[in-house]
Amino acid sequence: MSQENMIKVEINRKPSFTEIWYEGSVTMNNKDYNFWLINPRGLDDQGREYEMEIRWWFKQVPKEIRAMSEQIIKDFKENRHD
Repeated sequence: MSQENMIKVEINRKPSFTEIWYEGSVTMNNKDYNFWLINPRGLDDQGREYEMEIRWWFKQVPKEIRAMSEQIIKDFKENRHD
């Protein structure tokens, strides 16, 4: 005898947060590597802010450039009001 699994999917139709996407780039050896800095606006259930993230436009980004993601976010936060 087989037992069927019951699966239920629910989606809250009220958005949890919105995102603001900023475009940027890093230049190394005269080559540009473009990225989006994603800044979520909103709070989770415990009142904490969502984390910012960097998404590179293409897969072939050197690891030294990818490693700059945290520094890019830090610099953005520090210079937010410029």
